[in-house]
Amino acid sequence: MSIDTPSVRETEVLVVGGGPTGLSAAVFLARQGVAVTVVERHPAALRHPRARSINPRTAELLRQAGLGDAVSREHGYESQLPSVHLLRAETLAGRETGRAEQRPPAGAEGLGVSPASWGMIDQDRLEGVLRARAEELGATVCFGHELLGLDQDADGVTARVRGADGGPYTVRAAYVVGADGHASRVREAAGVALRGPGTLSHVVSMVFDADLSGPLRGRHDPGRGRFIASCHLSTPADGTVLFPHGAPHRWVFNTPLFPERGERVEDFDDERCAAVIRAAIGVPGLPVALVPQLADGTKVLGYRIGAALAERLCAGRVLLAGDAAHVMPPTGAFGAGTGIQDAHNLAWKLAAVLRGRAGHELVETYDAERRPVAEFTLGQALLLMHRRGALPIELPAGIEPVAYDAVVFGYRYRSDAVLGEGGTADGSDGGGAALAPRELRGQPGTRAPHVVPEDGTASSLDWYGRGFALLVGPEGAAWAGAAAALPGRDLAVHPLGAGAAGAHGITPAGAVLVRPDGFVAWRGRGPAREPERLLAGVLDRAGCGAAA
Repeated sequence: MSIDTPSVRETEVLVVGGGPTGLSAAVFLARQGVAVTVVERHPAALRHPRARSINPRTAELLRQAGLGDAVSREHGYESQLPSVHLLRAETLAGRETGRAEQRPPAGAEGLGVSPASWGMIDQDRLEGVLRARAEELGATVCFGHELLGLDQDADGVTARVRGADGGPYTVRAAYVVGADGHASRVREAAGVALRGPGTLSHVVSMVFDADLSGPLRGRHDPGRGRFIASCHLSTPADGTVLFPHGAPHRWVFNTPLFPERGERVEDFDDERCAAVIRAAIGVPGLPVALVPQLADGTKVLGYRIGAALAERLCAGRVLLAGDAAHVMPPTGAFGAGTGIQDAHNLAWKLAAVLRGRAGHELVETYDAERRPVAEFTLGQALLLMHRRGALPIELPAGIEPVAYDAVVFGYRYRSDAVLGEGGTADGSDGGGAALAPRELRGQPGTRAPHVVPEDGTASSLDWYGRGFALLVGPEGAAWAGAAAALPGRDLAVHPLGAGAAGAHGITPAGAVLVRPDGFVAWRGRGPAREPERLLAGVLDRAGCGAAA
């Protein structure tokens, strides 16, 4: 949706940052009927893959938003897994020192715990899919618009923005979501500090076109079903990585940058880039053509690898998500998915508050729920980095290894929006901090189980994403009647068969309340003496009050 540039604009939610987190926030908010505007300082999306896949939990969220087919259409070469390999060598032309088959982490896929699998899509393609969907749903997306500053009051936030034409204007919003990366201007304006190890290393990255068929020696030949996921090289320095990117002769090249030695990204001109690429490939004189990454012709990008967590994710009406809230090293590929899941958690809460179904305290549960998850996930990424011998600092104390699929699926929320069986804000219902996917059986605060319903829906997870859902067992007519007696709620009732009821931890006469983000808000294992009164209180506390 294109827009003009008046001096003052109004929107319900202003999202700062047009990466995966910001664009997914726009999708989820617009799908809830919220007026949302995204401002991104870059004039166009980066033409660089960065993140290269999304995990099954993140794929579930995009599937709910109608993007499952689009993600599949835009898949990269990694969709050929497991016939893909990771190589290690001094140079690409040199002798291999190691080879490993590249597979998605084992566990969830094929076990019937999710309708989604890994989404093998590069970040640049994912951003295009997200932007198109956000605009289709009515969001306004403005590239080349830079946040200059913001102030908040009791009723909203006033943001100062410089438009693509260089002219300043003001945006008035009820809430601002800062999804503007690790150097977040929103976080700085809100006065929120980062805590944690900080910067771990620096990387310089470029995309180039070159015919590498000679040094590849047939190891990467898509026409013959041979694929390389990545090549880890020790030239020009340990930590150099080369991997294919879409076109037959297009490659991404990352190599360490050492600021302590006086190295700067600006020093990597075309000649130096070609030299380090040729050294890594092991072919002097190799023809190399750099591919611009930004609309202004920038060919080389610098990235900081770090580990940090914002001291809070809510600062009044300013909320932080994605890298603005938590900086994660790439080990484990947790970063992009965690940011998208931040946006999904936040979107329904903002919609509920803006529509008068809940008070601002519901938004405050975003910090209570997502910051512990970010801290836990960051710890697992650091642990993986430590195991690979790539962590340049001592591993923080208290981090215990958890199975990968438990990290992806099994985290658990504890907040005032998660209720115990009696309807009070106490979601403790057994289980540990992170559960294996098969252990997700309707415990309050966990992602609701995936079952195949008897109504022909592919997955019970497809019931979620907009309003609340009340799942009732085959003998739960009293719960369904209670829901019908409470008009004005954003609540759908879905019957469960006996097996599905058991999978959700209830008897045939029980009920489960699932939030729009697919997490269990409450469950009643069996019948209740006053189901209507109990359900009304549960809905009000969970954020599903009657519209004002």
